[in-house]
Amino acid sequence: MSIKAKIKGPEYKRYQKTLILSTALAFLMLYIAFGLIFFSKEGNPIPGPYILLILAINFIIFVVFYESRGKEKSKEKNNEKDNFKSLIKGLFLAICATFALVAIICGVKLMIYYDGFELIGGFGSFISALAICMIVSMVFLSLLRPLSEQ
Repeated sequence: MSIKAKIKGPEYKRYQKTLILSTALAFLMLYIAFGLIFFSKEGNPIPGPYILLILAINFIIFVVFYESRGKEKSKEKNNEKDNFKSLIKGLFLAICATFALVAIICGVKLMIYYDGFELIGGFGSFISALAICMIVSMVFLSLLRPLSEQ
C-alpha cells in the first residue's frame, strides 16, 4: 500500500490543514523579519497617521473581542475591573498586530521594490529561511495544540 493511500481519508485533511497553516505562518514570520531588515536600512515607509489609524482599528476590534468574551464567560454583570482588563488586553494585542502588519508590509515592499533576494543573499537563502520558519511555525502549532483541544 502506498503512502498516499495510507493518508487518504480523515487524516488527509489534518495533514493538509497543518501543512497549509504552517506554511502561511512561516511566510508571515519571514516577511516580518524582512520588514525588520527594511526598518534598519530605510526607516519606516508608512506615514505615522496611517499607522495610528491601523492601531485604532485594531484596538477597537480587540477590545470588543475581549469584552464579548468576558461577557460570555461570566453571565453576571460586567464590572469596571473586567472592562479595564479588556482595554489593557486590547491595547496590547493592537500594538502587536499593528507592528506585525507594518513589518509585513515593509517586508513585502523590500522583496518587490528593493530586490530583496539580492539583499538577503539570493533565492537559496530565501528558501532556507522559509524552511526554518516552517519548522518554527510547526513547533509553535504543536505546542499550542493541547491548549486548543481542551
